[in-house]
Amino acid sequence: MKLPALLILTCLLLYWGEAVQAQKQICITIDDLPTVSSLYRTPAGKALLTSKLLAHLKQYNVPAIGFVVGEKLMSQSKPDKNQLELVAQWLAAGMELGNHTYAHLGYNTISAATYQQDVMGVDTLLHTLLKSVNQRPRYFRHPYLQRGNTVGKRDSLVHYLATHAYLEAPVSIDNADYIFSAAYDVALLRKDTALASAVGKQYVDYMANCVHYYEAQADSLFKRPIAHILLTHANTINSDYMGSVFVRLQAEGYSFITLEQALRDPAYQSQDDYVNNGGISWLHRWALTQGKRGAFFKGEPDVPDAVTRLAEGR
Repeated sequence: MKLPALLILTCLLLYWGEAVQAQKQICITIDDLPTVSSLYRTPAGKALLTSKLLAHLKQYNVPAIGFVVGEKLMSQSKPDKNQLELVAQWLAAGMELGNHTYAHLGYNTISAATYQQDVMGVDTLLHTLLKSVNQRPRYFRHPYLQRGNTVGKRDSLVHYLATHAYLEAPVSIDNADYIFSAAYDVALLRKDTALASAVGKQYVDYMANCVHYYEAQADSLFKRPIAHILLTHANTINSDYMGSVFVRLQAEGYSFITLEQALRDPAYQSQDDYVNNGGISWLHRWALTQGKRGAFFKGEPDVPDAVTRLAEGR
């Protein structure tokens, strides 16, 4: 029996739609390990934040990578047992760890030699930690997404990382989660749970809007979905709302992948000639390299003024 042409077309369109949706993949990267929080400052508080973050990752089966700031693992110039235990928990949960420099210095304000020393400052710590699980540090994440404000500094960093067996960890979806978390901290420190809840709900919507914005950027540049890499931080708001962000991502057809899997997407081999002071998404770097200007960049989600004011303690 022959199927009507309209029915065949409908089935094909449904199949194609499901196939496109199934292609939506995202890697979750979490900077500033072990923790960055104005609320959770004691060893017990930092342990609670870490356990809450890892619980979200476990619940939604997310193979995240955390980028470690070396000085956060030290106390009075010696390794801090409590802080080391926190990052050990990430390894025990099956997560990967990467290098986020020792002192989280911006590359634009220091020399290439000083920056390279900062990269190596956490390298020894990571090698010791990862040896216990038969791994080595593979990925480097630039603090403030600064890759060099001169061609010489950029090329020096690229060469240095390559010779030390580090791959750069780009970001396709940038955002200001740190502003929301600062505001969330203020609300909780004031014991205003209603305000904190309002900030949290706005945050989840904001993150979804950021994903939509950079999806459109990628579709415009590559004429297809790409494997995205989302920047987040080990902060207070993510310890409470990261699971809600994951729910939104899953509802929109995303599956969670490792950084290694994401970097297999040919998009990440795109030419990047961007050299400037701004720390920006790699999608914007590629767009500027391709000559995109003005209107192409419009529409990036803004942090609500009220959230910014609260983050500043106003």
